[in-house]
Amino acid sequence: MTALSDLGFAAVRFVTDLGRLARFAAQIGRSALAPPLRVRLFVDELFKLGVLSLIIICVCGLAVGMVLSLQGYNTLVRFGAEQSLGAVVGLSLIRELGPV
Repeated sequence: MTALSDLGFAAVRFVTDLGRLARFAAQIGRSALAPPLRVRLFVDELFKLGVLSLIIICVCGLAVGMVLSLQGYNTLVRFGAEQSLGAVVGLSLIRELGPV
């Protein structure tokens, strides 16, 4: 009987937490759309976070790509498949580092 009551307690706690999350999301939505809307400030922050961080992203991608190409080349030479190095590096960067 305790396992069943534990399951019920966990379900009630989950639904309660889900309700709190929904109320929190609604409060964020109301606060974000409440006047005064600072569109210029929002666009400036988007620019800082998006465009200005592009340099850092490119430098990191370049460094990781060079390391991948050095390591991948040594492996691909053994099998005579050096011509596929670009595809391997490109796919691995997109698949592995794209979500990051």
